[in-house]
Amino acid sequence: MIAIGLIGANGSGKSSVCTYLHEKGYVVFSLSDIVRDEARQNGLALDRDNLVSTANALKKQEGQDVLARRVMSTVELSIAEDVVFDSIRNVAETEFLKSRGVRLLGLEVSLQSRYDRIKTRQGDTDQVDFVTFSRQDEREASGSSFGQHINACLPYCDTIISNDGTLDDLYAKVDQFLLED
Repeated sequence: MIAIGLIGANGSGKSSVCTYLHEKGYVVFSLSDIVRDEARQNGLALDRDNLVSTANALKKQEGQDVLARRVMSTVELSIAEDVVFDSIRNVAETEFLKSRGVRLLGLEVSLQSRYDRIKTRQGDTDQVDFVTFSRQDEREASGSSFGQHINACLPYCDTIISNDGTLDDLYAKVDQFLLED
């Protein structure tokens, strides 16, 4: 089994990489799906602030690596296929997954490019202006939100790629990453 974890800010291209790897036969597991399920169970709207609050509550109750542990238990119960873990956001999750042999791929893109991308995709959490997006990004990147510190996770990555080009450019970089092991 090949296991890859993705680390990157909102709009950095993690979903595009997941789609690409899924087309190559990988099974995609998102740590955020656990948070979305929990928020739904609590009757909360699936906006970014509610999701962050829900994730933080889970992490305070069960530990910083709760999302990674829950996802990994699902993977261990399923078939041993190649997998990709999406939405890794803190060092405890990073360390847990690395200890299980997961190779980490980081994605970096400028703030403005990421904002332009989320405005195009128009997901549930993408209905924000640039000021709000910037505030959310700073909170998630810097560790000022309990349980989220994307910038501290990036040094754990086996490879960090700049996703500032086309999808074909991104896919070529992912293919190169896959060849590195």
